[in-house]
Amino acid sequence: MTRFTLFELFAHLCGELLASGIKFTKDGYPVFPEHIMLDCGTNDIADMIDWKNRRRVESPENTVVVMFMDDELLYRRLFHLESDLPAYREFLGVTGFDLSPRIGMDPELQRFNIILSMMATIWLGLHGVQIVPNWRIGDQSTISALRVYPQGSTFAVGTLGCSRGGKEEAQYGELMLRTKLLITMPKRLFIYGPLPERYEQILNEFDTPYSHFREYRKRSYAASQLRKEA
Repeated sequence: MTRFTLFELFAHLCGELLASGIKFTKDGYPVFPEHIMLDCGTNDIADMIDWKNRRRVESPENTVVVMFMDDELLYRRLFHLESDLPAYREFLGVTGFDLSPRIGMDPELQRFNIILSMMATIWLGLHGVQIVPNWRIGDQSTISALRVYPQGSTFAVGTLGCSRGGKEEAQYGELMLRTKLLITMPKRLFIYGPLPERYEQILNEFDTPYSHFREYRKRSYAASQLRKEA
């Protein structure tokens, strides 16, 4: 892919998606076509692993690569979409990209990051990579981003760094979780990272099927400790 600035990449992806027939909402979010979505059952995904550690998996054909990482690292992947394609295609699927739309960030920047992440994700899907869309949004001003997916889709969400905060942040997080569940009615959630007990209770309250995968770094550390004790 030609060397771009971030804004040029945004415009380039927008043009490619429009040329491929992808529609956009009035708020600028690209609509995900159903045919690029990974249609999987409960046991189809054996593992989820971050991009950095993807070579450590034993069965890539049953593994989803998660694109939850620091923005600076994610920019590199966005600028290398085409050259990374062979690596993505080795796996069962890939989650949506996850440029941060942090609460408190300027609403337009939140929307820019979400749209850029969505467009890059759809671009992968149009080039033969099965997608598990990223369920993350920003604050309440970005809720309309949830309406771009087919009803009852399967989603992935990374919770690393998102489960901490005070009482007010926890209450806001619970409100947003309930809102997202009501709007999207997920067929299943694949959760990568910590799962707070209160969030687990809400998922059960909504009868939302979910699968929980610990972060690879935590799993590998725990396994190494067990080997030391053996």
